[in-house]
Amino acid sequence: MTPYSPRNDRTAVEQVIRTIAAADDVDPVSISPPIADVIDPDALNKLVKHGSYNSDVTLEVEFTYQGHDIVVTSDGEVELDRT
Repeated sequence: MTPYSPRNDRTAVEQVIRTIAAADDVDPVSISPPIADVIDPDALNKLVKHGSYNSDVTLEVEFTYQGHDIVVTSDGEVELDRT
């Protein structure tokens, strides 16, 4: 699994895209189809942002995109495995 630790100035979606780009050694802008074809980017960002406000809650969002099984946690961590 490839982990990614969050930076405060990035959204969950930006972190997912950067993690995939790093794992696949590609430019983040070249990733296609858009992530919005697989998951609602606004909803993902809001869920992670909301989950990060409550340390008693652990939130995980799992989905498949770009040949990776992706897990995004409420603390902003992004992990991916090749499918």
